[in-house]
Amino acid sequence: QAELRTKVLDSLVQRELLLKSASDAGYRVSDESVQELIRATPAFQDNGQFSGERYIRVLSQIGETPATFPARARQEILVSQQVSSWLQSSFVTSTELDAMPRLDGQSRNVRYAEIPASRFLADVSVTDSEVSQAYAKATTRFQQPERVAINYIALERSKFLADAKVTPEAVKARYDQRVAAMSGAEQRQASHILITVDDKTNDAEAKKQIEGIAAELKAGADFAALAKAKSKDPGSATQGGDLGFAGKGMFVPEFENALFALKAAGDVSPVVKTPFGYHIIKLTAVRAEMPPSFASLEQTLTDEVRQAEADDAYIKAVENLDAKVYEAADLTEPAKAAGLSIAQSPLFNRQGGEGVLAERKVVEAAFNDEQTKERRNSSAITLNDGRTVWLHVSQYIPARKQPLSEVKAILTEELRTEKALAKAMEQAQTLVKRSASEPEATWLASANVNLQSAGGLTRVDRQMKPELLNAIFRAPVPNKGALQWAAYKLSDSVALVQVTSVSAKPALTGPERQITQGLLAQNQGQQELQDTLALLREETKVTIKPTASAQ
Repeated sequence: QAELRTKVLDSLVQRELLLKSASDAGYRVSDESVQELIRATPAFQDNGQFSGERYIRVLSQIGETPATFPARARQEILVSQQVSSWLQSSFVTSTELDAMPRLDGQSRNVRYAEIPASRFLADVSVTDSEVSQAYAKATTRFQQPERVAINYIALERSKFLADAKVTPEAVKARYDQRVAAMSGAEQRQASHILITVDDKTNDAEAKKQIEGIAAELKAGADFAALAKAKSKDPGSATQGGDLGFAGKGMFVPEFENALFALKAAGDVSPVVKTPFGYHIIKLTAVRAEMPPSFASLEQTLTDEVRQAEADDAYIKAVENLDAKVYEAADLTEPAKAAGLSIAQSPLFNRQGGEGVLAERKVVEAAFNDEQTKERRNSSAITLNDGRTVWLHVSQYIPARKQPLSEVKAILTEELRTEKALAKAMEQAQTLVKRSASEPEATWLASANVNLQSAGGLTRVDRQMKPELLNAIFRAPVPNKGALQWAAYKLSDSVALVQVTSVSAKPALTGPERQITQGLLAQNQGQQELQDTLALLREETKVTIKPTASAQ
């Protein structure tokens, strides 16, 4: 949860930085662009055509209204423009493009040998003082987090669903409740003309404009024509102000009250003020919802009644067992009374584990002081799969740094290997120097190494161990035909490497070149965007206000 919260906060901060940057750079979005975005959004379309009714329905599902959404859409366009300015302006030169296959697609033929550190282990020793110093420097390496093991019992919700009894009378009663709830419910089709109050139009100017429109309507002007010409709602203006059918709860209270106060289709409201500006509303049509037949709902209602019965029984069982667990010293008696078996977990830390230990609520409860120190039973914990569990800590191991006595052997062996590697590197460097002036057969004979050859090695070769492969691609390439030896420290040996020849892929041509150039430019644009965001974050003072949940 903490990680998720941090990611969400970072994304919100990033959005604000992009909006500010776009504003500072002079980006602007016209009303026509906002309207085009809304009408082109597939979520607002039916059969490929913009639908006012679907527009309202989708907005209500995300907590927006036709009055609030255009401002958010304008921000989305601003952010998109700002991001595109980086992503679409990046480019890769021909020289860079030619270098890519030469480096990334390069293959090498090599000769190599390894001088194992084990060869020098008998010649090195480690003192207790050196081990102690290494232990002191390892401030966090040997730190073991606190760990617990728990016993727990689980009450399964599914058992109660299987045992639930359903009567025809209960199903019929639920149908009657559904019909009663629908009685009187209706949907209204409305059109509106909106004059917004914003940085271009103040309240007085907006009110004057809407009153002028009201006068035109009173004089007989066509509502749809005025909406197309003067409404500032980009989602409905081109439709003559039509908002489609909507029920109660779809609009802000001021708008809804005015709409449902209209008596008949064709009635027009007086000027209505909402937080988004001034409206004139026209009632276009009214339709009442007809209740479905009992037969069409019978199976659904039966399932709902069974679920409700199961939920009631489950809740009662949880409450009853929770009381027993609270009063008990451990889970033995509560488990016996409920006919449940007690499960045991292995030791785990605050990162959790598998199964029930993957549930954050379980982990948090297991490390609560009441459980770890006072060894009380936990209260009921509802899991994501619907089960309820109770736990009791059976073992608690506090966080600690392993004592030197436990890790001395590990550190001693590491220090011996480190010293042995240093001796192996000394020998390797001596051999590299000799290779520049002595015949190869002479110095190789004294080295006592197994010389090997490998050909066609690439950077992603899977046959060669990774650290040796990395050394091979760090080694110097032939210079005017002259070969060179180089030495590289590995984890348990020192490698002597000589690159005998290098093969590179030819420069990309045709469609492959164009596609690769586009991909590289896109990657570079992404990196530039991330670099710019990091700079904006560094240059901008960002304050995260604490909340009750965060505290």
